Amino acid sequence: MSSLKHPMRHRHDQGRSAHREQRQQQAIAALAALDCLRGVSTTELTTLYERGVFRVFPSGATVIGQRRGYRYLFFLLRGSLQLRLRDKDGHEVLMGVLGQGDCFGEGPLFGKFFRHMSALTQDTCYLLQIDISTLREELAALPLLTTALRKVYRRRMVEATLARIPILSQLLPIERIAIATRLQPRHVPRGTVIVKQGEPADSLYLIENGQVVIEQSGQTIATLGEGDLFGEISLLTGEPHRATTRALTTTDLLELPGAEFYRLINQYPALETELRAIAERRLKHSAAVRSNAARARDIELAVHRGILRATHILVRDPARCPPGCRLCETGCASRHGHSRLHLNGTPIERFDVLDSCRQCSVGAECVEACPEDAIERVDTGALRITNRCTGCGECVTACPYDAVQTVPRAKYQTGPLWDLFRRWQQRIRPTIPLATSVPTHRADKCDLCFGYTDLACISACPIGNLRLAPVEEIVQV
Repeated sequence: MSSLKHPMRHRHDQGRSAHREQRQQQAIAALAALDCLRGVSTTELTTLYERGVFRVFPSGATVIGQRRGYRYLFFLLRGSLQLRLRDKDGHEVLMGVLGQGDCFGEGPLFGKFFRHMSALTQDTCYLLQIDISTLREELAALPLLTTALRKVYRRRMVEATLARIPILSQLLPIERIAIATRLQPRHVPRGTVIVKQGEPADSLYLIENGQVVIEQSGQTIATLGEGDLFGEISLLTGEPHRATTRALTTTDLLELPGAEFYRLINQYPALETELRAIAERRLKHSAAVRSNAARARDIELAVHRGILRATHILVRDPARCPPGCRLCETGCASRHGHSRLHLNGTPIERFDVLDSCRQCSVGAECVEACPEDAIERVDTGALRITNRCTGCGECVTACPYDAVQTVPRAKYQTGPLWDLFRRWQQRIRPTIPLATSVPTHRADKCDLCFGYTDLACISACPIGNLRLAPVEEIVQV
């Protein structure tokens, strides 16, 4: 009886295998037909298929929410959905409507730009979902896919920048796309003077990514970041630039030439009205800063000490602290083995902004300097040093705010026997050319107590005087 079953089982297994192979070929053919994957090889599409999970979302479902970090890349196989984000004033804006052949969620593969986006289905949507962390590790072996996704990312960066600017967010998505075709991308290193006080205007600048500082007659009066624009005052008045704009971080700009600017405001008269209102507010702000020495000092300090590189900062009111109390520093040291923060940092009005890592929201020097890519941004917005750190110290010297330090590795063993073992290793190392030394130190800094449910410093404060506050609450720029 068993001798009759084996051939039948074999034919059944062959049938199932053929069916699976047929389904795979059909799925890969469907992926190849997507506009966003045009030109990607069958081999790379096969990798996508093998790493992906097919999902179905009903009408009205939130695929990606604005309060959740991006974890997945999605390919839209059938259906339609809306991409939305919030402009700088917090208003929700329709980015566009995606249909079959589009993809979304690619942002974390190339940057951190899409933290404010959401995707809402308009009808039943069939999607291929791929884990971002898994795909990131394989991108180097998927050059055609990387090129295709980077093209989508680049186009969406421009469209999202326009949508985040309040005066442009009022336009229809198709109108913003038309404006996007007139923009010229420009990348500037930190420290670059983009426009100079006294020189004639030739362009309007939109900040795609990065941060710039505005200086008038050598005095810092403001900073601008992602989604802001500058250069409009001189274009509207026909006068030379009234201030110098310098890149505080590595910055990506979208430049609209003067001739295109005038065509744009002729086509959309309401834009000119809005731009003139912005210009008027800025002129009043600069006059107020110049006439208030204390406010000017606070802004200068905030720029110099990196406070405006942060989104949130640790602050206290020193007048409320008991004399000699340093429980916040002690609480930090108890948890991490040493204090990652220091009191009496930067005085801003009545506040003391503690000296600690600013978690620079853009252009972090420590991240750029790390040769091991060992510093990553986590969902809380903090920059965390991972176990890939070799203790080389590049990030320590790169940080302009002295927020990173070198500390012994926790797992570094000590004691007489370990000392004897290491001396023995050093003695025989010349005979073993390939032997590698184990790092004894690593870089360390505040990461807002990553992995814990609280911040040790705040929990240690007996009167609730220490808090993590939004920067704009403390420094009025």
